[in-house]
Amino acid sequence: MGCNLRDLATPHPVELSDFNGQRVAVDAFLLAYQFITSLRTRGEGADGGPLTDSNGHPVSHLMGFLDRATVMIESGIDPVFVFDGRPHELKMETLASRKSRKDDAREKWDRAVADEDWTTAQKLGSQIVSYTREMVAETRAMLDLLGIVNIEAPMEAEGAAAVRCARGDVDAVSSQDWDTLLYGAPVMVRNLSSHGTRRFGRMVHAERIVLAELLEENGLTYEQLVDLGIMVGTDFHPGIKGIGPKTGLKLIREFGTIEEVCAAKDKEIPERLEEIRELFLNHPTSDEPLPQQRMCDETGLREMLVDGHDFSERRIGRALNRMEAAGRLRSGGQTSLFDF
Repeated sequence: MGCNLRDLATPHPVELSDFNGQRVAVDAFLLAYQFITSLRTRGEGADGGPLTDSNGHPVSHLMGFLDRATVMIESGIDPVFVFDGRPHELKMETLASRKSRKDDAREKWDRAVADEDWTTAQKLGSQIVSYTREMVAETRAMLDLLGIVNIEAPMEAEGAAAVRCARGDVDAVSSQDWDTLLYGAPVMVRNLSSHGTRRFGRMVHAERIVLAELLEENGLTYEQLVDLGIMVGTDFHPGIKGIGPKTGLKLIREFGTIEEVCAAKDKEIPERLEEIRELFLNHPTSDEPLPQQRMCDETGLREMLVDGHDFSERRIGRALNRMEAAGRLRSGGQTSLFDF
């Protein structure tokens, strides 16, 4: 999840309708994990794993993306789902740590299932799920059938989305990852895909964070914000011990750069600092123009989800009704401008 900048931000509550007519890049991987960790088997005898079809194939990711993507479309949002590409070598330590925690959780989950301790198994279920390459391919195939744009980033999805936003390809970036701001996204939206749902008994509301506003309120330049994030800790570096957001803000205001902070506080300068900075300040992104949205292929969608994965008529019908309300459902084989 990168660096937590919540203490520095002033979120503004927003409605989905506030983004009507806007193109919003969506960090697909974080969204996928929300779906596969929340849409799981529950109750007595359930192991807490993902929901599956009659062939035992996971479908939680497809259910989640189908529902939330079509809600966005119905609200007038033009989403662009961005998927992670190949991770940078500096992130490998973070990924290895995540895998280690998942392996530990799986051992405990296996024991709980063997002992038929369903309460423990369900608690651990969210810690063992994976969003596999096959699941990614299925998600993108479904989005294609819905006519919704989806792309693979050269590296980090939120980084590529932030650069796209900074150069005007999209109007905002929807992500839960605060690193989105370190990558320079002018507008970040949290909870966009879960707006109006309940989490831990509370209603979830979307909120907009404006980078320029955050910098002005905290008396920082963008480059200083990146240095602050690196000191606190990101996916590319664990951070400088003893420095959290509030302390880091005070230090970066006083001394200006990481190097000066380290010199004043007798700290070791992070290894490969310039390379880490560059990953935020100039994150790799394709120069290819974004594709345009298309009409939904109802026949293909039904074949994939109803025939292929046992989706109910109620579930598929609800999604198709949203697409129709937005004028995005092809009827009677007719073409429209969206098809060209």
